[in-house]
Amino acid sequence: MATLPTSGFPGSGARLGFYVLIASLPFSDFLQTGIVAFNAAPVMGDLGASPEEYSIIATLYAVVAIGVIAGHRELVERLGWRRVLLGSSALFGLGSLLCAASGTLGAFALGRVLMALGCGSFMTAGRVLVNHIPPSPRRFTGIKFFAAGLAWGAVAGPVLASTALAARTWRAGFAALVLPALLVALLAALVLDDGRPVRLASTARTPGLPIALLSLMGGSFVLLHALAQSGFDHFDHPAALWGGLAMGAAVLGLFVASGSRAATALIGFRPLTQWRYLVGLGVFTVCYLVLGANNLMLPVLLQRALGLPLEIAGRYLGMGALAGVASWIVLSRLLPRHPAPARYYLAGFGALAACGWQLSHLSEGANPFESALPALMCNGAFIILALATTAMQTFQTVQQDERVFSHANQVKNMLAQFGVAAGMALATLCMQWRSSVRFTHLSESLSPSNTAFQEMLDRLTRHFAATADPVAAPRMALAQLAQMVSQEATLMAVLDYFSVITVLALACLTLVAVATTWQWKSHA
Repeated sequence: MATLPTSGFPGSGARLGFYVLIASLPFSDFLQTGIVAFNAAPVMGDLGASPEEYSIIATLYAVVAIGVIAGHRELVERLGWRRVLLGSSALFGLGSLLCAASGTLGAFALGRVLMALGCGSFMTAGRVLVNHIPPSPRRFTGIKFFAAGLAWGAVAGPVLASTALAARTWRAGFAALVLPALLVALLAALVLDDGRPVRLASTARTPGLPIALLSLMGGSFVLLHALAQSGFDHFDHPAALWGGLAMGAAVLGLFVASGSRAATALIGFRPLTQWRYLVGLGVFTVCYLVLGANNLMLPVLLQRALGLPLEIAGRYLGMGALAGVASWIVLSRLLPRHPAPARYYLAGFGALAACGWQLSHLSEGANPFESALPALMCNGAFIILALATTAMQTFQTVQQDERVFSHANQVKNMLAQFGVAAGMALATLCMQWRSSVRFTHLSESLSPSNTAFQEMLDRLTRHFAATADPVAAPRMALAQLAQMVSQEATLMAVLDYFSVITVLALACLTLVAVATTWQWKSHA
């Protein structure tokens, strides 16, 4: 089979394989993200890990992924595309198997680190490979495959995880990740060659490269660890957490500053200081913040607030993500004829507002199919509409130079890791704060003078006296009532969170409308 020249696009014999490779890279990344996010509770229960310990593993993954993304271009220049993707897929598959076989938290953590080394740069690699296609309708075909892989990965992640849980084991979901790893390796071996991009003499590396990479990863760990811990002990140790955030931000600021000055830096930031690109990074940040926060809160809503079994909740999340696939099908047909982004942003943030509004008005006895599923579909549509539109707009001015384009995608994907981690931390903090407030208010209302409270307690006591131990019936009734109060507090906290999402979406809609109006007036 024909292979991909270092600076070109494969011939007809390898073209389909090249397109499928482009799709399989984001598909694998989003697939494993969905499986890991959805399996958090089963993994913690099986391995005996606390939420704080599990958050450290998530931080390790993000830090290693950031380091791999930062060094992606350097690895390609030294080893070539085929060797990089073969090695990455091998590490990804090995890490997945280690996670599936792990019996301790340490073994699971090591598996996640190997997975980060393997698939951390899959999104960057897939998008940069699209630009190996000469400017033509075929390049847009490559973009279609890339976005389709992302959309279907978002669907397959929770569905595969819930299917594994239905079979009473979360490990099968991780073991199944070997299949996409093998697919990436096979396609890379068939359609890529060992050639390396031409490295200009002006970009020769300096001895300070390892120090730059270590400073990036060290600053990332301090910042992300502080963000992750903010959801657990922000109210107990606020000074330490804010100090960690400031220290991590300072170290990362020095890394960016060094990249802006030196031509031989790991990532050259100076060519990226363009208005369109920086605005695009801002929109990406908002999108990934919401993506990370919703990935945490939606399973909480379905499982803990609405009482759905985890395997059923995964199917609902998968069905909701199908709206993203449908949105991309429509978007890919409209973009060539109507490339202006305003209408797509209005549709995307409108879908997010509809999702937030619907979920912020749920009741405890709501039918998930009628009340929650439409909102989940709006969330799926938002992810694809917002991310795809931003991707189409952000990189327009940095595509002429392959190296600059690679660095632009590396920065965007490193920012994605930060955005998702920050979104999860903020959602955890919101959940802790609002559930505590709601639980306190509900508990205060449950006094002995409350007639409804006494009636419910008496009813539960009689129930347990008839079905269990009569002596322990009062204690069991109180425990059951406390559990009901906790579930109600959780539901109300989730509703508060989605009220904030509604306000955020409306603010974004207002900004898009104002920017569009200003643009129309400036061209009038």
